[in-house]
This record gives sequence, C-alpha cells and structure tokens, in this order.
Amino acid sequence: MLTMSTWRARFDRLRDTSGITERVGGQMADYLEGDHAWYLHQGDLVVPDDLDLDIALIVDGDLVVHGFLDDYVSGIGVLVVLGDLVVRDLVSWGSVYVEGDLRAHGVVYGYYNDFTFEVNGAVHARALILGDKSASYATGEVEAEIDSYHPTKEQFRTARDILVPQVYDGWKNRARQGKRPKLRRPSYERVCARLHAGEPLFQDDER
Repeated sequence: MLTMSTWRARFDRLRDTSGITERVGGQMADYLEGDHAWYLHQGDLVVPDDLDLDIALIVDGDLVVHGFLDDYVSGIGVLVVLGDLVVRDLVSWGSVYVEGDLRAHGVVYGYYNDFTFEVNGAVHARALILGDKSASYATGEVEAEIDSYHPTKEQFRTARDILVPQVYDGWKNRARQGKRPKLRRPSYERVCARLHAGEPLFQDDER
C-alpha cells in the first residue's frame, strides 16, 4: 500500500486555496478555507497500488488508483479531484469531492458524519453504500445502493444478494442457524478489513 504523504515531494504546497475554492462548490469549499495543509498535483495522477490517503490533496485532473483507496489508515485524508476519480474500491471516512465522475470496479463506502461525500458527476460502482454521511451525487451504473439516512429493505436485500456474508456483523451466528445475515447496512469496519486483507467483497469473486 502506498502512503500518499511519501509522495509529498511530487506535489506543490498550496498556501492560497482561493483559486480552487472558486472552482469547487458544495461543502468542500469550507474544507478548502479551513486549517488543512493542502497539496496540489497539476494534471492527471496515477497511483499503481492501493492508496492510504493521509493528506489533504487536490488533483487538477483525473486520479486513477490501481487498487483501493482508504482515507482513514494513517490519518484522515481529504481529497479534491477536479477531473474523474477511477478506483477499484473506495472506503472514505474523510471528505471526498469529485468534479467529474467516480468510477469504481467494486464498492464505494462513505461513512461518518463529520465529513462529506460529493460527486458532481455520476457514481458508477457495483455497490454504493453510505452511512451517516452528508452526500451529494448522481447515481450512474450501480448494482446495489444503500442511502445514507433512509435506506429501504429492498436496498438492503439487493446489497445482501451480491456481497459476501462476512461483511455483516453477526454473520457467523446467523450462518450457524442456517440463516443469511439480517437486512442491514454492511459493516464499514468489516469492509475495510477485508480490503486490507485482500479478501473478496462480492460473492461472485469467491468462485
């Protein structure tokens, strides 16, 4: 896993964020004007590995991560992408802003209410899961979606049909009883743990 702070020498330290703030809407503007130490990458950025985003980073272009992106490993990361964001999977405790589209091969999971999830374009993913997260986005090609605050049983059922049972709390006891996991939101901690362990999140990836 690549820790983003180890690449700081490649980025510009951005002390005046006003030019970026003018281009960014929504709640992310407040973070840009806050106390974060912001770094800027001009142009597209490609990360060849899983990414530990532990800094406040602006990518003035597309960001492509050949693996999963986790912004809550070494510290809480904040990300602004002024193009498209392309990842295998994304788990976000911090704040994410994408001007274009967010494309994930697998899961996008936004969690925790002190930070935001904002995509001006569309989110494309097998599973889009939000939990107690202020969010603004358009739904693109998504197989299963769980709303942040008002999920339905049908949303829970669709997600359960494609995700492995190990992402749910209490799955072992239910399995011993010959039952499937309860209709609920998958555990953020369990999803993160499986990503870091290289274990599949989707049932058809186990075959």
